[in-house]
Amino acid sequence: MNFFLHDPEKWGAPVTVVVTGLGAVSCFGGGVDALWEGLLRADHRPVPAHEACGLPEHPRLYAAPAVGAAAPGRTSSLVVEAVAEAVAEARLTRDDLLDAGLTVGTSLGDIDLAELPDGPGRRLATHGVAAVVAGRFGIGGCGHTLSTACSAGAYAVAWGALLIETGQADVVVACGGDAFSRVAVGTLHRFGLLDPVCCRPFDTGRSGMVTGEGAAAVVLESAASARRRGVAAQAVLAGQGWSCDAHHPMAPEPSGGQLRRSVAQALSTAGPPGAVVLHRAGVALNDSVESTAVSEAVTAAGGDIAATAGYAPKAVMGHTAGAAGVFGCVIAARMLGAGLVPPNAHVTAVDPSCPMDVPLAGPVPLSRPAVLVSGTGFGANNAALVWEAVA
Repeated sequence: MNFFLHDPEKWGAPVTVVVTGLGAVSCFGGGVDALWEGLLRADHRPVPAHEACGLPEHPRLYAAPAVGAAAPGRTSSLVVEAVAEAVAEARLTRDDLLDAGLTVGTSLGDIDLAELPDGPGRRLATHGVAAVVAGRFGIGGCGHTLSTACSAGAYAVAWGALLIETGQADVVVACGGDAFSRVAVGTLHRFGLLDPVCCRPFDTGRSGMVTGEGAAAVVLESAASARRRGVAAQAVLAGQGWSCDAHHPMAPEPSGGQLRRSVAQALSTAGPPGAVVLHRAGVALNDSVESTAVSEAVTAAGGDIAATAGYAPKAVMGHTAGAAGVFGCVIAARMLGAGLVPPNAHVTAVDPSCPMDVPLAGPVPLSRPAVLVSGTGFGANNAALVWEAVA
């Protein structure tokens, strides 16, 4: 991370980045309220994989979009809905958005368009989602698409914050999304990465992930801009860190050294968290490496890891790929607002390798008003963000 944008001493006065709007479309329905209520319910019954991520058992999963250049794909449509909610909550006008930045995290973009009968001849690019969102809302500032696989959403939020910290924007809409893909599911199945029962990240019997779909969005803003517009901040970005293992196209580096480095960087400007929203998706090796790396970094930062709540939303949401990191940030903001950590689902016997507290029976109080969001992805791209309550 020794590059210009990550060196605050080269920027001048520090800029505080806050969240002023949240948006989500998940298996629980449209809206952040539906997401939060679903997480608090934490369905504990073992469910088939397709039901765990809110999808019908058999295709066709959704109506195919009309053929034509103007027809957005499913991912773009989901992201537009999430961004609309976040922009409305932040009370951003078209004039405000004209100078706003846009960062989009997605793994496959509008992959459904390529899976149509005439799809193989189509050329798709992940940055097409950003084009749809920018056009729909008139977002005219700097725009970036981050496609670091499953950590893309976390990178989108982190990069959006850097745009504000470096003075390239006062407001950034950071969002992420991915839709269900038969190609992706087939590939994950061939690699043996899908759990045939349900997603159970904290259970000793876990045997893989469950694919999900959805979109999430956060409006990032400098604290000065939020005050000027008279909009309340919901959370403050206290720290962030990035790293790459450069180890394997799919598997994490076993020691977790680079993931630990990104978390340590995020914690270097923030206090220890009261909870961690983990990337943990049910793949045993990845889960264990993440838990160890995060726990060591939190302990080194002075935190009591045994009193730090670990939370894995993919147990009830499925793995939403490029949206996962943004969902993590939305969930962190809600945890801070409610002072609660939702219970983890689908746990019969807790994984003994995780030293964190794992809430099971119901929501537990957030022990400290700070939440760490961890994001990892294929290619071993890691991102970590620490959110704190507004003082």
